[in-house]
Amino acid sequence: MDLIPITHVKMAKDKWLRQKIKYDDELLMGDIIIEMSKKSYAWIQSKNDLQVTCDYDSFKEDFINLCYDKYLK
Repeated sequence: MDLIPITHVKMAKDKWLRQKIKYDDELLMGDIIIEMSKKSYAWIQSKNDLQVTCDYDSFKEDFINLCYDKYLK
């Protein structure tokens, strides 16, 4: 059996959400992600052909996890 070395350790989600944006000292990654989740949820609610199947808090957590998994892959 060949061993595969781990060369990259994934950043913790809490640390990732508290990461500062490059050119703004006050804005955090979590602020951007939460704003994106609010706008996405509102957009889904505004569409007649789409149906919201969960509450906002569940949607927000799923959205954060999706962004976290895709961003740090």
